[in-house]
Amino acid sequence: MKNFKLLLIIAAITFAFTSCEDESTIDGHDLTGSSRIVGWANPIVTESYFEDLGTIDKNYPINVLGGSDGSPTTQDIAFNVTVNMAETTATNGEYTLSASSALIPAGNTYGDLPLGINTGNFSPTAPTKLVLDLSTSVDGVVVSSLARQMTINFVGCQSELANYMYEVTTTREDGAVYGPTVETMLMESVNNFMTYSVGSWGSPLNPGHGVRFEDICGSLRVPTQSLADMYSNTVTSLNSPTVDEDGNFQIDYSISFSAGPLNHEGVYTKQ
Repeated sequence: MKNFKLLLIIAAITFAFTSCEDESTIDGHDLTGSSRIVGWANPIVTESYFEDLGTIDKNYPINVLGGSDGSPTTQDIAFNVTVNMAETTATNGEYTLSASSALIPAGNTYGDLPLGINTGNFSPTAPTKLVLDLSTSVDGVVVSSLARQMTINFVGCQSELANYMYEVTTTREDGAVYGPTVETMLMESVNNFMTYSVGSWGSPLNPGHGVRFEDICGSLRVPTQSLADMYSNTVTSLNSPTVDEDGNFQIDYSISFSAGPLNHEGVYTKQ
């Protein structure tokens, strides 16, 4: 008899929990995961212009990044956009921000912030940056901590790294040395380059797919990337490389392997 009463109690508790879970979806709302995660679609953007083309109008997207069920919004999501003056080095002459707010309209998964780029005012010798912070007070909407801030780099200096040959020596942390070899840089787009080799992946193992990087007035930015454009291994930057006054630079990076990552030091000496 005691066992029968115990079973009835357990059944009642189970029914109570089940009823709560069912109730949360009766009106179409998932009470456990209804928040929408939003933020800048591209937290880092580079705008490069080397001549006065006047003011160019740009739109920078704000996206629904996750949460809910991925469906379009059922209400307008309004945002406040503020210039982070502590981190911004660009002047008002380099950009025109005509609005301090942005909107993801109901029925959409993204919205845009318009910004005017004043190309004739870019510095020809040093990059500047505009840093914009995003916030919202709409119920059920959360701004991602990883996409709350967008940095727009204004670059008026054109890199010439693709115009030269480089002697390349790569040293792995276990003492293995590759090179020296003489290589060129492939310019994939303005100020964006790819080295010929990465680690031990050079000719003939690798058909010219090395380390991708961006040159912003002598400061190099190396994004995390796949190994040689053909493997699932990742290449991750370990330093903040810069080009010295003689045109030389060093890129330190880690390549992931199943046994653990291996660090590499790549030295590029201009010829």
